[in-house]
Amino acid sequence: MSSNTDTPSEAPEPYYSQGLRARFQIDGIRAEQAKLETSGKFADIGYEVEEDKYLARVEARVKAGGLPTAVPATWPTELKGPLVWTSDSFPDETQYVYNLTAEDKVELLDALEFFKDQGLDGHKVTKALFPLPNLGKVLTKIRNDVYSGHGFAIVRGLDPDAYPLPDLTVIYLGISSYIGQQRGKQDQRGSMLIHVLKKDDPSESEFDQQYSEDKPFHTDTVTDTLCLFTQALAAAGGRSVLASAYTVYNELARTRPDLIHTLAAPDWPFDTYGREPKYYKRALMYWHDDKLITSFSRRLLVGHLPFEPRSAGIPGLTEAQAEALDAVHFIARKHEIKPRMERGDIRFINNMALLHRREAFENAGGEKRHLVRIWLHNDEGVCWNLPGPLRLAWARVFEDDSGERGEEWDLAPVRDPLSGKIGLVGGSCD
Repeated sequence: MSSNTDTPSEAPEPYYSQGLRARFQIDGIRAEQAKLETSGKFADIGYEVEEDKYLARVEARVKAGGLPTAVPATWPTELKGPLVWTSDSFPDETQYVYNLTAEDKVELLDALEFFKDQGLDGHKVTKALFPLPNLGKVLTKIRNDVYSGHGFAIVRGLDPDAYPLPDLTVIYLGISSYIGQQRGKQDQRGSMLIHVLKKDDPSESEFDQQYSEDKPFHTDTVTDTLCLFTQALAAAGGRSVLASAYTVYNELARTRPDLIHTLAAPDWPFDTYGREPKYYKRALMYWHDDKLITSFSRRLLVGHLPFEPRSAGIPGLTEAQAEALDAVHFIARKHEIKPRMERGDIRFINNMALLHRREAFENAGGEKRHLVRIWLHNDEGVCWNLPGPLRLAWARVFEDDSGERGEEWDLAPVRDPLSGKIGLVGGSCD
């Protein structure tokens, strides 16, 4: 996890590698973005969503008037298709859950043995090296549901206790390779597997309260498919909650099209937390190649107190941006679904079209929530075409082989190299 301040004796760590700087002409982009700089008073908004502030902001901005009354030119007035869904769209979980059969589990064991016979490190598993003659066809359908259907799926029935940890890791990586073969670097350290769990530090009991609260809606910013393996459940709560950004868009288009203009403007300041450049700007929402793509992390836009305060000296959000960010959250809350979770679930989420958040949870005794997060990119012509700013973001995660960041494959949680605490290593890479 990166420091929020620069030390005088050391130059800031570069956010982009030299190869990416040349390939995407980063310095030229920065010069253009300088023209978009804003100054003056910024909105009072933080990581936790405060409804009273949001409602007051809505009232003030609507009363002031002068807001656009139509969506941006060339943008649709209404989106249609399977990605437009609400909390009533899935009467039961059979529409998005695939339960592994006894035959599937035998096939997984055969694939595991085939891969182990190759004598390769576990993270080198691919579809070709993890052959699933029958289950593979099911996973291909699931892949299509994620990219071209309603945007999410759960593979259920894998028992985390039935395999040694290295074998378990190969199995869920092997399954996930049928959805997306390429795995991304999720932080500056180069972590390829992020262990999402409550920080193991009893001395920080006040910080632990953060986990008793719901998280705001967001995306993981830099991946087309978010993969979450459920290694252990909390004693209560902790579900991954989903909402369709397409549905959010339709409500905004009907009621507040001005906020779509705000979300689509390329002037949102993303904090890089002590690296160089200190921040970059881009839009949160894109209409590109006849698809709506939404990509943002609230933490990178407003910080996350008390863990990661926003870096000093960089722009905050405007009143319009603050309202738009909260509006996305509250509309998503109206239409969200809360899929049931079981140990061993492998959840695949279209991170370009869906929003997600984490439900409040409580750990007790041996029941401690533990997910393993993987960022997947499908490079076989299935991933959507990306606009320029997102191509750069994806390249930093999936294509940056400059050697300036290595790859770390932590099969189990490790201590944060800076804080020394057990828990989530690193964070969003964007």
